[in-house]
Amino acid sequence: MMTRRSALFALAGSALTFTARADALKTLSGTVTYRERMALPAGAVLLVRLEDVSLADAPAKVLAESWQQIQGMPPLSYVLHVPVLESSRRYSLHAEIRAGDQLLFTTEEAHSPSEPNIMVTRITASANEPPYGSWVVQSLKGQAVPDLSQAPNLTIGRDGHVFGSGGCNRLMGQAVITGNALEFKPFAMTRMACIGSGMEIENAFVHALGEVRSWSVDNKGNLILQSESGMGVIVLRSDGTVEAPK
Repeated sequence: MMTRRSALFALAGSALTFTARADALKTLSGTVTYRERMALPAGAVLLVRLEDVSLADAPAKVLAESWQQIQGMPPLSYVLHVPVLESSRRYSLHAEIRAGDQLLFTTEEAHSPSEPNIMVTRITASANEPPYGSWVVQSLKGQAVPDLSQAPNLTIGRDGHVFGSGGCNRLMGQAVITGNALEFKPFAMTRMACIGSGMEIENAFVHALGEVRSWSVDNKGNLILQSESGMGVIVLRSDGTVEAPK
């Protein structure tokens, strides 16, 4: 049976534990900017988060996140309260600017905590033609594909049929596209062994495809495949091949 005195000691212990955890957090500050000279819509917000991206075949783990309503023009300042970071792990800063449900700007390249000043790229959502044609992966969750000659690729047909390569194994499946909503059905794949880092990249690619829920095209013509949260998980460029109408 807990006495009043022991209960007070328990509460004191909890308070000490909480204080120690709070003291372990560090402040990480930086800025977010974009190249376009444009005013943002009223109510636009800035999201910045720090993610642990150490595991290529697992979702990024969010370690710290901040939301703020944007006032004024860039550079936009932000502050994150982050835990002590381990040198053996990989971390990435992700930033995006939104107006309601619309994603306006997002990061395309990885930014380590030692590079806290982030450049975001404008997203130009196409309301016309869905992303039919052939595409080559440029980056996965902010990490550039090291060897573009063996990069994963996808071809999306007008009938929803999808085929391509993870860089080693062939894959085929179906895509469901409604406006800017996009979801891939589970893929059938061959099962050959990859050389070097090929298997790690392929696994990361297939896992990222499973997270895709929408698409958009940036001002460079790159296809951005986004997760449910709006994060760009795969960036692809066109290889110049367009699927002919059926």
